[in-house]
Amino acid sequence: MKLGFIGTGIISSALVTGFCESGRDVSVLVSPRTKERAEALRDRYPDQVRIALENQQIVDESEWIFLAVLPQQAMKVLEELHFGPEKKLISLVPSLDMEEASKLTGPLAVFADVVPLPFAAKRIGPVVLYPPVPEVKELLSILGTVVEAETREQMSILRTSTALMSPYYMLLSKVVSWCESKGLKEEKARTYLTSYWGALSQMAAEFPGPLDELAREATPGGLNWQALNDLEEKGALDEWQKVLDPVLERVRKK
Repeated sequence: MKLGFIGTGIISSALVTGFCESGRDVSVLVSPRTKERAEALRDRYPDQVRIALENQQIVDESEWIFLAVLPQQAMKVLEELHFGPEKKLISLVPSLDMEEASKLTGPLAVFADVVPLPFAAKRIGPVVLYPPVPEVKELLSILGTVVEAETREQMSILRTSTALMSPYYMLLSKVVSWCESKGLKEEKARTYLTSYWGALSQMAAEFPGPLDELAREATPGGLNWQALNDLEEKGALDEWQKVLDPVLERVRKK
């Protein structure tokens, strides 16, 4: 597979790592911008990764082209490139208007919008795809579990939910810090809590009913019951939903 990445940021680096570590026969051409990351990928995978001289080289020499630039740069970058009708373009740009972008690229064999996350480097977790294209799903399955969005609105909602990644890590950090304040070593608290919450997510994925039923399986008067009731009385859980609405509005804007 000949893969090209226009933009070599955190997410591009994760995808390149995931593909190179997958054991598949891949050839990767990365953007010369973000020089340190590009050189780090080349040095780590010298038999698979090359640094392009310019973005047009990436388009010309790649079967799959990943567009991974800042939203305000995307249209200008596309404007300067020439795509043949056989090219397959995957956008990682959150607010890219695919209809407007298509006017610049011309007809393509594939044009898809994708939401990968940093853990694609380890080939775990979800990758959101819109529209559902079997060929793209097969490619992305190398990196994780592909979740297909059937409409643009579904894509926006799923993309919005990823905004809770940093809040989740901060919540985890706060609980670890609380354990430390009570005398527990950081390493032990982190080992326990990351394993614990990973297991909770696995249980939630396999639970056949509504998740609020799973949450309320707690013994009345027990520890979980007490913590849940305290948070609900303070309205703390509602805040997690409230922060998503303005993010969704931002995602919807072109």
